[in-house]
Amino acid sequence: MQYILLGIIQGLTEFLPVSSSGHLVIFQSFLNIPNSLAFDTVVHLATALAVIAYFWKDILNLFAKDIKMLGLILVAGIFTAVIGLSFKDYFEAMFSSLDSVGFFLVLTGTVIMLGEYLGKGQRKTLNIWDAVIIGLAQGCAIAPGLSRSGTTISAALGRNLDRNLAARFSFLLAVPTILGAGLIQSRAIIKAGTLDSGYLPLLLGFVAAFLSGLIAIKIFMNIIQKTSLQIFAYYCFVVGALVLVASIW
Repeated sequence: MQYILLGIIQGLTEFLPVSSSGHLVIFQSFLNIPNSLAFDTVVHLATALAVIAYFWKDILNLFAKDIKMLGLILVAGIFTAVIGLSFKDYFEAMFSSLDSVGFFLVLTGTVIMLGEYLGKGQRKTLNIWDAVIIGLAQGCAIAPGLSRSGTTISAALGRNLDRNLAARFSFLLAVPTILGAGLIQSRAIIKAGTLDSGYLPLLLGFVAAFLSGLIAIKIFMNIIQKTSLQIFAYYCFVVGALVLVASIW
């Protein structure tokens, strides 16, 4: 039941701009569940599959017609990889620190508020500078508590991109990013020679993350087209502050 809960949390918080990594650290800490690299890899791959299932028509269109968008996703992915690989060890050390999670959750809320303040949603097309900035923003989101979707969508809104386009680019960009990170982590799992948590928790977590991820994407795509994301910023402020207080206590 604990691993099902963690899978649901991963699926929901990967696509809602509240940080999946931060929530996994929080719940693993309070439920006293040891961190498992294999479980983390599996539930992230499940969320990547959820994106593919939801946006499969958009993904096929990238290869059939929209080569420019595909190229911009690759550009953004390169800059994400540069940041992620350069600071991987530094950020991974923070995953054992609730202080860091609380701080970055508050920062996520601030980024969301800034994106909403700057964004006018006027541009319907992306350019290479949009891809670079969004890619760099996603690279920074390797920090636990700094939401990937929150930073990328807010960066896109700050660049004055249309809200629906900002969300779609963020989700499509998640696919190669999550798959690439999963490949790197899989090498570490093979090297370690153990799955840590066992097969059943991995399977249950995968299914829970996939299904909750699909639900979260549908909910978020409806929200971003109709209203502000400020409610998620307030949530991050409250949870981040509570985590900081709990950590100090």
